[in-house]
Amino acid sequence: MPSSRSESSTEAHTGRRAPDPGKRQALGIALSLILVLIAFQCARLGVAGLIVELAYIEQDRWSASAHAQPMDEISRVAGYFSDSLGYVPANPWALEGLGALDLARMRVSKVPAEAHAFAEDARARFREALRQRPSSPFLWANLALSKLYLDQLDDEFVAALRHADEQGPWEPATQRVVLFAGLAAWQKLAPGMRQSVARVVERGAMRDGQKLFEIVKSYRRFDLVCALSSYDAIAGAECRKAARAAIFPEPTRKGNR
Repeated sequence: MPSSRSESSTEAHTGRRAPDPGKRQALGIALSLILVLIAFQCARLGVAGLIVELAYIEQDRWSASAHAQPMDEISRVAGYFSDSLGYVPANPWALEGLGALDLARMRVSKVPAEAHAFAEDARARFREALRQRPSSPFLWANLALSKLYLDQLDDEFVAALRHADEQGPWEPATQRVVLFAGLAAWQKLAPGMRQSVARVVERGAMRDGQKLFEIVKSYRRFDLVCALSSYDAIAGAECRKAARAAIFPEPTRKGNR
């Protein structure tokens, strides 16, 4: 009885009821469940990320080979990215990696309908990944590339090309795709976009000049490099040969802008 009077007097003094032990227990259980769910989600993200890393390690091994990988090897590594998506369905890094391998499968496919389907899959994956990583120049470049292969040189293609150039102006991989896709669609580009593609050649001279020149050479657009002194060592012989063949008038020499 004394304790009852004490509790009653405490409630009267504070104006509050004493905490209900049942409610406190329920709150504790709810918090424990939330922590378990957070830990589970973190574990899923960790496993998904680990699987993506394993896929990239496999791809790094390919760089040591000068030959294109066969379809079964590409599909095997693509399985890593698919497994990652099983843990985190919208993982943008897995979507990007899988989209890139879709393009690789497109290149080695001998069946036109199958190659077209791979390009469509790649485009869809890049679009989905961009919803989460809209600032990635690599995703924009790959989206432009997939649309080029699908012969969809529309507003989305031009926008992807522009975003790739704006967000990754000094990224060699992005520069190569912007130059390749830009020259392929040159006749359909507005003057401003053509200038952007041409500036890629200038910016990339020091870090990636040889590879950019190979792209320019494949399109026989020597005019983009032969007026740049930074390409003398790389393209000088080809430029003199082109000039002798009257492919274009002898340019006035100038340095990088």
